[in-house]
Amino acid sequence: MEAWTLVRFLHVVALAFFVGGQLVLIVAVVPAVRRHGGDVVMRSAAKRFGIGSAVALLVLVATGAAMASHLARWQDNLLQVKLMCVVLIGVLLGLHIASPGSRAISIAVFVTSLLVVWLGVELTH
Repeated sequence: MEAWTLVRFLHVVALAFFVGGQLVLIVAVVPAVRRHGGDVVMRSAAKRFGIGSAVALLVLVATGAAMASHLARWQDNLLQVKLMCVVLIGVLLGLHIASPGSRAISIAVFVTSLLVVWLGVELTH
């Protein structure tokens, strides 16, 4: 297996965890907790997802930087927009940690994450 295939694979897996996990929380976990109670379960799930998300973000940044360098894409305007969105996600996550119950912040993180995915797909073609 080529090393760059492994780098791309790790990037996609980390992306799937980060964005897919948000989707599962939004579509299934949060509504179930609201309907049936279980704030302790929600806090526990959110904490574990937060730790996994931090690892996923580290993998995304490391593999993304490696690919941008390898492909000489640092000057690409689309990549610059994607990186600005990644910084915005970081700011939003900080706000989310400070105010974990805010739906608006949660939705903003998810929508911005989807935008980053879209931009990543655009960059690959």
